[in-house]
Amino acid sequence: MKKWFQCVFILSLLQLTACWDSSNIESLSFVMGVGIEVQEDQDDTIGLLTQLYLPLSDENISSSISYRNKYSTGNSVLDAIRHLELIDQGIMSDHQMILVLDTDAVKKWGVEKLINQKIRDERTKRGVKVVLTTESLGTLFSYPKGNNASPTSKTINDLSENKDRTTEIPAPVTLGLLADSASRHQSIVLPNVRVKDDNIIIDGGYIVKNGEEMGAYVSPYQVSLLNWLTGDIEGGVLTKMVNGNRTVYEILDVHLDSIETSLLHDHLQIDIKVSSDGRLAENWDPNEDAYDAQYLKKLEKELEAQLTSDIKTMIDDLQHEFKTDPVNFQQYVKIQHYDFWEKKHSDWDTIFEQADIHYEVDLSIIDFGTRGKRAEIHE
Repeated sequence: MKKWFQCVFILSLLQLTACWDSSNIESLSFVMGVGIEVQEDQDDTIGLLTQLYLPLSDENISSSISYRNKYSTGNSVLDAIRHLELIDQGIMSDHQMILVLDTDAVKKWGVEKLINQKIRDERTKRGVKVVLTTESLGTLFSYPKGNNASPTSKTINDLSENKDRTTEIPAPVTLGLLADSASRHQSIVLPNVRVKDDNIIIDGGYIVKNGEEMGAYVSPYQVSLLNWLTGDIEGGVLTKMVNGNRTVYEILDVHLDSIETSLLHDHLQIDIKVSSDGRLAENWDPNEDAYDAQYLKKLEKELEAQLTSDIKTMIDDLQHEFKTDPVNFQQYVKIQHYDFWEKKHSDWDTIFEQADIHYEVDLSIIDFGTRGKRAEIHE
């Protein structure tokens, strides 16, 4: 009985002890975002900008500035991190949100080398979002301006979530997805961020060819067309001139109905069908009669024709100017014609360049609000 009591007493004391390997949170630096660039005037040196959470204290608890930027250099990403730890304390990547790659660094070293350390670091989440920039890191990470401005990393992270508001934002690319694209040599579009009017904006994107090489810039509208091509749209507007009048179609939903691939003597054909429901948000036609079903049907057909024409131009650019497939059509070929894909996938860009690609979109105006020039109700 006495021995049993002694064991219970000792166990109780152990419960009161702190973790033997714990660290004070004040002694740690938590990473919000990281930028990688070519160090200016040192062509073979990596520049690393790390944005760190600023621990709260009595002095800054009411301050709107909750972060600090630290810059270090090295012969590799890890080398630059180690140099950072000479001037800062306990760098922790568990909460990193953003990885910014300078376009010149991607041109010089390629994507795989720049993300190699991050995908090997067990503390870095594979859900970290990756973007590109042509701005210097020092400039980019000093924005947005203003007393209540969010840190750069949070701003970029939040902007990438606005796909339900506009069609002109590329699909977010995570570290894991980029690593997978690089390993599979699949092209992908990375969002481009830059500074405009003291704010950070997403300005189109860049194609990373075969998941590795720096490719062509795609404008915001071209990004919109790529999203229409794949049906990867959560919201936004489509603005066109119809009969000389500005018409705005507000997107309520978009569906990728089908992507079918077929082969004729090893020649590939891809047929894409997309549908969308929306509302007539603006119509500058002075003769509008939105209560007339035939009027709406003509409007839908005109919007469809113009959008289809633009997308055909975009497909032509992908095949003959960019000469790569950043929307990964080959995944459908792999599923639907595996033997052909297995034989040809190593030369996919050539197969894609020669393929016949047909696109069909069906737009339906299901709401036009309370505004409509109605002389009479049409049956």
